[in-house]
Amino acid sequence: MNKKICKKLTLLLAALFLVGCTANEVPAIPEEEETETGIVSDDFIDPVNDVFIFSKLDEDLQKQIKTANCNADYENYQFKMLGKDVCEEKFTDLAGNMVDLRQLGTFYLEVVSVDCSHCRKQLNVIKDLALTQDKPFLQYFNVGEKEEILSFYEEQGVSMDPDITVLSHDDVLEEYLRHEIGIKKYPTLLCFKEGKLCFSSVGEVGEEAFKTIESLCFEQGIDIASLKDENGKLLTDASRSAEDVWDDLSIENQEKIGSLDNDGYTKDLTLKLIGRKADFSRIVPGQGSMYYSQVDDFKHYEKEDLILIYTYLRDNSETDKVAFINELIDLNDGNRYIVILVEGLESSSVALANMDAVFHCPVVSVLGRMPEQFFDFGLVAYPTAVFIDHGVFTGAYSDIEDKEKFALSKLMFLGGESIALKSNN
Repeated sequence: MNKKICKKLTLLLAALFLVGCTANEVPAIPEEEETETGIVSDDFIDPVNDVFIFSKLDEDLQKQIKTANCNADYENYQFKMLGKDVCEEKFTDLAGNMVDLRQLGTFYLEVVSVDCSHCRKQLNVIKDLALTQDKPFLQYFNVGEKEEILSFYEEQGVSMDPDITVLSHDDVLEEYLRHEIGIKKYPTLLCFKEGKLCFSSVGEVGEEAFKTIESLCFEQGIDIASLKDENGKLLTDASRSAEDVWDDLSIENQEKIGSLDNDGYTKDLTLKLIGRKADFSRIVPGQGSMYYSQVDDFKHYEKEDLILIYTYLRDNSETDKVAFINELIDLNDGNRYIVILVEGLESSSVALANMDAVFHCPVVSVLGRMPEQFFDFGLVAYPTAVFIDHGVFTGAYSDIEDKEKFALSKLMFLGGESIALKSNN
């Protein structure tokens, strides 16, 4: 029998088996096949599987870290950042001065964006806090050139202080922050001590959080070497990394991902997602949600090939973006599509509601209360497609360029030839 047909039959039987189980009747499988993101099929490449380090710390340290991290649990990827060397390149700030991060030794680096509403809200606060301590404070705009940054400050009624070094977007620094440090969200406050990253705080930082960061990072410190399991192995090394997933791919499939990786993020997203279970059980349509095209029952999507297209509408004039995404949506290709609106400074949902345009598939806004796992993998460019094969994430195509490459991405991530299937590697 044809290999592709066999694979499809296997997936179909697996899907039918799952459908026969209620939400409380999960098929019994060996414990080692469960990850934090759910149960995965043996057919797919084993996903990244992190040990959640925060929960293994003593309660006092947990409390301090949570306060320093804006009352949110400290994520695993943030622990893995700690101890990273500072970027070795030199940069030019908005005032025209050369900045060598290695020479600063101990300093703060705030990563922000001119498109980030939270960054706008904390601009005054962070400026006042930054000027109360004796360490250099740098502000890097991952989105924003000089004129945009000047407008960003002016619109908030905040004057630039010469004691705060402001850097505009730089490709080298962006590469370092994205791929070496692993920045996912904004604003993020990074703390470096003697040329090594010693902490990162995600979200708006208030006075209490800033004081706790100061104490935790520069007085006490987090001892990475003490974060070990019962066998003495470092918890930061105990998980299956994205690099492990990459090594499991054939050279041919690595090259396929490279052919789509126009913005540097398609590879990262795919390696974070591939093999993870997509949990549709927690999505309940109509419960305090904002759906513009009603999705009747998300559980149906566990049995189908699904393509999620994430996009961002600044205002109701972006009908060309809607038209482009509609060109991507092929209602005759056997796949299901959902457009997910990522909210920004201007609500994408409101923008769409006021448009003389509609998407050719169901639409859900971020306000639709979807599980966090559908948003926590670090989207940075739009539109981005995320592929799900019978309830398992199989890949992503970030910053979609054209219809031809999008068609190629569907072949790569869905169906019997999918690079996510172990048998194809």
